[in-house]
Amino acid sequence: MKDERIAKRKIIEQNSLEFKTKNLSESEIYSFEKLYSYLNLKLKKPINYEDLNNLCYSLFCTIDILPENLQFLKITKKVLALIRTEILTENFNEFIELDDSINEEYWIEQIRKSMINDIWPNIENAKILLESN
Repeated sequence: MKDERIAKRKIIEQNSLEFKTKNLSESEIYSFEKLYSYLNLKLKKPINYEDLNNLCYSLFCTIDILPENLQFLKITKKVLALIRTEILTENFNEFIELDDSINEEYWIEQIRKSMINDIWPNIENAKILLESN
């Protein structure tokens, strides 16, 4: 069981590294670094999977939940997918089956399905997460 966890962790780290090297614009890289640093300070560790998904989906829909000094960032779906992947990787021990959920395409597809099915994020819960620290 431990060997299986180590193997899965290596896969996650590899996917994360590959994602980071994809073609992101300079403004997306800057936005990732700023937003990721902010979230690392604000979010309690470990964050649960549903809260993380809701937070990223909320940020996809609105940046109004961020402080004014971060609302200028270029927060694209790629930036959010990378942030989500990094946080999942950090919290790996809290998540059992991550194989699909750690890649960008999976998360973006989940957002698309939610919008098609008229399922929207709980922005109030996302605000509470960001105010908790």
